[in-house]
Amino acid sequence: MDLLYIVLIMLGTGVLGGIVNYHSDANKKTETESVTRLRSKKICILFGVAATILVPLFLKFAESKLLDEIRLSDGFFQCSKPENTDDSNTKPAAVVISKPDTLQLKPQIVKPEEVKSNSKTVGSSKPSEEKTSAASDYLIWTAYCLLAACAGMRFIDLLMSRVISKEYIKQVETQVQEKNKEINELEKEKTKAENNYQVSEPIQLKVASEDSVQKSGISTLEQSKLLLAQLPPVMHSNDPQKGRFGGKSTVDGKTLSVEHAPYIVPGFLNLTIKVTAGNGDLNSDVYLFLHNSFAKSIIQLNGYGKKEVEYTIPAYGAFTIGAILDHGNTLLELDIAELRDFPEKFRER
Repeated sequence: MDLLYIVLIMLGTGVLGGIVNYHSDANKKTETESVTRLRSKKICILFGVAATILVPLFLKFAESKLLDEIRLSDGFFQCSKPENTDDSNTKPAAVVISKPDTLQLKPQIVKPEEVKSNSKTVGSSKPSEEKTSAASDYLIWTAYCLLAACAGMRFIDLLMSRVISKEYIKQVETQVQEKNKEINELEKEKTKAENNYQVSEPIQLKVASEDSVQKSGISTLEQSKLLLAQLPPVMHSNDPQKGRFGGKSTVDGKTLSVEHAPYIVPGFLNLTIKVTAGNGDLNSDVYLFLHNSFAKSIIQLNGYGKKEVEYTIPAYGAFTIGAILDHGNTLLELDIAELRDFPEKFRER
């Protein structure tokens, strides 16, 4: 399609569509006795021309290929013709054509006039097909432009809402992609944290068990394996002890509790973790399992002959505490986030 004809069609259909829009019922305002026009003829024509200018954008949204092959008019660019020389009247030499024929002994000599005539006959059907296609494209283009011009401002509003909605969808898709990227990164960090804790937990428990070897008579390695056999794997990477110790803070008269007091660093609380025996003494080592963000997350406390043991540590946010006592026969669990006597900001961290 020729760009000059496209522009002329846009202007012509814009004016014609504006006039149609002016006389349409949508532009009429019926009062008691008289009928007035909502917009003047000039305004309708202006909206019609503006609507036709936006038709290429509409076709872009519709993924139409109508304007894929636009060419400039011949008047836009003129190529300089080569000057005539003395050899312009000379005829080109004969063309030598060799055919892949085993019976041909010598190459066949064909005159240039015959080559030209043959090429014309071969390509003679293409111009007619191109003309038919161009005529169809012009008719479709005229129909699009006239339809947009007749709609006028309604077409412009529709296209503007389409542009805004598409930009909004694009923005939402970008946000979704960013959120998915963050989720993937968190999943990677979660998996990494779980793997690291699964490796470090036996080592820390082995170190914490060294003080109780003499009283229990069990080796450090065997004792750590025995205690870990009581625990399921980590299910919450941000709170690794949650759900691993049965979810109860009191079992068989043994109670796990925690108290808090202000700390010298703002935002922190000084936690005092206690394990108490309701009847009699503890008579075993007590192992406290804290959050893996602490430098020492497994603490061993000597409970032989004691009614209560405690451990103090500063913390910035709530976490779940697990405890193992009675040589692995009693498991206690306490989630600080569920304790109402703690500050709300601390419980939400």
